[in-house]
Amino acid sequence: MSAPGLRLVPAPAGLDVAGSGGREIGFGRDRAGALASVARVEGASPRAVACPAPGLDAFRTEGGLVLVFTGTSFVGWAQDGARAGRGC
Repeated sequence: MSAPGLRLVPAPAGLDVAGSGGREIGFGRDRAGALASVARVEGASPRAVACPAPGLDAFRTEGGLVLVFTGTSFVGWAQDGARAGRGC
């Protein structure tokens, strides 16, 4: 179940959490924390998807947002042709 009134908004420095009073999931956040926060907002855990770029991992949310990680850090996102940070 998603968090009522909250939604992810892609931003230049990560993801803003609209409806949260200014919270964000910023680039550099650890993987576990970023994925858990996204799951709480969307009501479903992002699923791993292929990322051909060496050293990067990607996860897709139910809403189609692709989150990119290097090691244990959140480093980028992509959605509908837009992106910020590192990409696959």
